[in-house]
Amino acid sequence: MILLLGVSQHCAAAPERVISAGHSITELVLALGGGDSLIAVDSSTRLPADFRKVPVVGYYRQLPVEGLLAQNPQLLVGGEHMGPANTLQLLQDSGVAVLQLPEAENGEQLLDNIDRLSEVLEKPATLIKQGVQAQLRSLMAARAALAEPPRILFVRAQQGRGVKAAGTGTSPDSLIRLAGGINAVDFSGYKQLSDEALLQLRPDWILFSSDQAEQLNDGLALLEWQPLLKLTPAGKTQAFYAVDGYALLGGIGLASLAEAKKLNETLAAR
Repeated sequence: MILLLGVSQHCAAAPERVISAGHSITELVLALGGGDSLIAVDSSTRLPADFRKVPVVGYYRQLPVEGLLAQNPQLLVGGEHMGPANTLQLLQDSGVAVLQLPEAENGEQLLDNIDRLSEVLEKPATLIKQGVQAQLRSLMAARAALAEPPRILFVRAQQGRGVKAAGTGTSPDSLIRLAGGINAVDFSGYKQLSDEALLQLRPDWILFSSDQAEQLNDGLALLEWQPLLKLTPAGKTQAFYAVDGYALLGGIGLASLAEAKKLNETLAAR
């Protein structure tokens, strides 16, 4: 369900003091030319190396109202999971406009988010939309060029704690589909997998977030922790891939499109 909290009347003109919470949302703010108005971000945001330093005000799911108000913002923008709800309400009661955009699961929804953010920031969206549409067309052609869509399993794992896989309604699932793969699981959200289930799923590729790459020894640790994975196509060929963790934050964003292209090229090369 789309969760869109209306922008309050206190932000009738283009906001000059904007806080962005969530990496994918901040990417869009900057791509639309809103960098001059950006006064703070949350801890999940990776700003460009040459961008000026701005305060970091908490994590997008646990934003502190005092820290936000201390920045004297006119607008807080983030995704549907931004919160907590009482923080957002207190901000609105204090005259701060709050905009929540749905987590995009596909290119069309990403374009819708660009339109909505462009309207609120009063920044033109033509160039960024043209770029996104070109990337989406390129990905469509790249998906069609794959001989057969590979079965892909995205996991989060810890030694002694088993493996969780990402199902439908997750950012990894959206990325897998964008790149031309088939999610090896069909359940919703994240679920723990038994050793037998890992074997039965027969993934051709196993993906994990880059923040786990060292811990998982680029995937090889999974074969030690879950020996049955050695019998799967991915295990036999050591077909592991570390996804840029920032491409998985907040649904499909600009980083996700670039990462989907890289993943597709990796799939096509094997």
